[in-house]
Amino acid sequence: MSSWGELAGETTSALIGTLAGGAIAVYVARWQTAKSIEAQGSLAASQQVASAALARSQWTQQRSAEAAQRLLERIAALYAWLPSLPDVALDEPRLSVEARERCAEALESVRHGMQTDLLSIEDDQVRARFRTLVKLGFDVAWRGIGQGNSARQIRDVRGYLRYVQLTLEAVIDGSPVPNHCEPPVLDRSDGDAWVPPHVPWHWQDPADGS
Repeated sequence: MSSWGELAGETTSALIGTLAGGAIAVYVARWQTAKSIEAQGSLAASQQVASAALARSQWTQQRSAEAAQRLLERIAALYAWLPSLPDVALDEPRLSVEARERCAEALESVRHGMQTDLLSIEDDQVRARFRTLVKLGFDVAWRGIGQGNSARQIRDVRGYLRYVQLTLEAVIDGSPVPNHCEPPVLDRSDGDAWVPPHVPWHWQDPADGS
């Protein structure tokens, strides 16, 4: 009987060990599965966040590019009528009445763009430069600042307009905007026209409209 008892005990111990080992194996397998599911879920969430951020960035860039294109069209109209900018507030323009009116309309269009299209561009530098261009235009057209040298006034505004044009083109291309530089001081004794300290190679290229 003693031998049977020992055998039964050994059998029971072995069975318990087997069951315990199986239970542990099942627990470990479930734990590993849970961790794998958790890791996959975390990876999927991270990928979703990254995709959303990329989509947001692309949408912002597209919106900015479209707004910059519309602003370029506005300042192109002003560029065409810049010679009449000092005439806007005059009863008797030095050029023609029609040119004065066209210039005033173009200047107003640029100002309107500042209040509409410009708001779709998030870059603070771009916004500040465009607002400065509007201020320069109104300083010459309506406030008469620097009117003692109207020819240089026009060249100053033309130079800064080109600088803003290059800035907007950079927004469209998604490239870095030109370096910051101080705008022209309209009421100064210097007769030289204002140009940015660093200009592109095509700045004076006749084919570029300089």
